[in-house]
Parts: sequence; C-alpha cells; structure tokens
Amino acid sequence: MEITLRKVTDKNYQAISDLSVDQSQNLWVAPNSKTLLQAAYEPELNVMAIYQEENPVGLLLYDYDTDMGGWTLSRFMIDKHHQHKGIGRIALNKFLIFFHNKYPTEKLYTSAETDNFPAQTLYEQFGFEKKEEFSYINDGINFCEVKMVKKHF
Repeated sequence: MEITLRKVTDKNYQAISDLSVDQSQNLWVAPNSKTLLQAAYEPELNVMAIYQEENPVGLLLYDYDTDMGGWTLSRFMIDKHHQHKGIGRIALNKFLIFFHNKYPTEKLYTSAETDNFPAQTLYEQFGFEKKEEFSYINDGINFCEVKMVKKHF
C-alpha cells in the first residue's frame, strides 16, 4: 500500500473536499471544505492531501499556532471508507518524517477531543505526550480537548 502526502491543487481540491468522517466523528474533525477554505485565505496554514496510490483518502493541516506555542498538527482525517486499514498510521508517520526534516529542532503539538480516545492513542503511539486539557467555544459549540506534544523524533 503506497501512501503519499501531496499538495492540494485546483485539480484535486474537490475530491479532497468531498472526503468525510463517520457521522459519529463529526464533532472531532472539521469538514474538509472548511479546512480548505481557511487554508485558501490564511497563508500560514499548510494543508496536504493524503493519497493511497492515486486515490485521495485524507487530509492534514499544520501551522504555527501562537496559542499552542509552536507548530501544530491542527487537522488530521482519513475518509470514513478508508479508516481501520492502517492508512492513518502510515500517513502520520510520513508527516512526522517530513516535519522533522523541515523543522529538525522544533516540537510538534496536536490536540484531540477528551473523548476521542482513538486519536489520543494513535498520537501516543507516535511519541506524543499528554500535557493539559483546555476548552474553547467555536461556532457556539463548547469543545474540550487535550493538548499533546512530541518533543523527540
């Protein structure tokens, strides 16, 4: 299984936008259409498409987040039809290698909803450590997340 990270372009953005998570995961992951729209107007956001062979199967976004105090993997999703196949694990590993090569001395932060145990477990398996819980309101919805950091690559 070949998994690659690619740029989002005018040729693949619609296919990436159409990817989605299971309805039970909707409060954990922003829709790709929102992520792509934000990235189009906020140049500090770096979005990448996740491909299996020649098929788009996911998306990730990383940026420098002043609230988190460093580089952050802000969005990471695998389409509901491609979950539980090891794609997320491979894509995360490839992203971590990419990130470390680009920013060899930087820590990487991420976060997950406090009830999103699958994401927390995945991140911990890749060396992220839980730091603290925090809450915020977005679009009238209260979110409670756990901040995680990867210090060593």
